[in-house]
Amino acid sequence: MAEPRPTPFLCPSCSLAQLAHAHGNLACPACGWHAQRQDGVIDLAPDDRRDTQLDVAAYAADLPGEAAYWSMFTSLDAVVRQTLGDGPLATTLELGAGNGAWTWGLARSPRYRNVYATDISPEFLRRIAPVIPEDRTLLLRGPAEAITCAPGSLDLVVGRSFLHHIHDYEALLAALRGWLRPGGAAVFFEPCLQGKLWIAFFMEVLRRLDRPAAPGLLASVLLRLRLRGGAEQRLSARAHSRLHGTMRHILKDFYHSDIDAIRAGIEDKYVFDIDTLLAAGRAAGFAEARMVNQPQDGGLALRRIRGALEGTLGAEKAALRAYQPVFDAFDATFGLNGQTAPIAPMVHFVFRA
Repeated sequence: MAEPRPTPFLCPSCSLAQLAHAHGNLACPACGWHAQRQDGVIDLAPDDRRDTQLDVAAYAADLPGEAAYWSMFTSLDAVVRQTLGDGPLATTLELGAGNGAWTWGLARSPRYRNVYATDISPEFLRRIAPVIPEDRTLLLRGPAEAITCAPGSLDLVVGRSFLHHIHDYEALLAALRGWLRPGGAAVFFEPCLQGKLWIAFFMEVLRRLDRPAAPGLLASVLLRLRLRGGAEQRLSARAHSRLHGTMRHILKDFYHSDIDAIRAGIEDKYVFDIDTLLAAGRAAGFAEARMVNQPQDGGLALRRIRGALEGTLGAEKAALRAYQPVFDAFDATFGLNGQTAPIAPMVHFVFRA
């Protein structure tokens, strides 16, 4: 019979000892608190019933295939190797596992010896449990703010599209710094303002070009006549509303006069300014804080922008063909190479302890 092995998590009841894991159960050797795995998931914070506002069914119904899983994990693994080298990592904590985009690969790579994947949503975890091997990976439900690990007990913390959901992310970064061993790292893949700004810009440009020309504005009419199909309006009022709403959502810190009053209650709380987030990491005590951009050459930058536009327009995405000259202008300038292309909408933020 396998002996219980210690986990990095402090007991949520007494906080005096690290929980031990054996046979799908967690137990505290100090006070006897315990939790059993159900449907592949252990509830690490049973007294904290917070849950996600995301549409779990919409996210989880379209689970990636094996090739997509490996591709997403490979991007993370490359950043981790660049930061921590090629050796094995004893303990990895994933925050916000979601649909398993990184969990799948972490659970299968022999380099990551013990993986603990958490999420606030029990439904997310139950849906990915069947594709996550249990031998080196535990799925744990609990809000990140309700989890506590022993000092220096982690080699690596990762989170994909996670940190921007945390209201007091500065406090969480400070906690992570204490949980990591010296030289360990936290890697987050997050939306950044410098990249998302381009998507917001294209949305507003297309929305304004789609408006019927005001009488007497010859320059505006001539601009529209250069586009395919003449000057008529092509998008529905709903599409205009979605473009405008998404643009304002990306730039909510600028458009909402009292954003801090509502931030705690919204799901996507931040689009991170790069310098602001890196400064928060340094203030939390990390020795190194840096951003790692995604590839943007070979037309990929424009494809990301168009993909965001198509996702927002949905059934009306075919209307984008009328505005091909706008995309051609991007290709002829910023799209020429990776040095002139804008920063990606999602980038890796690396914090080294």
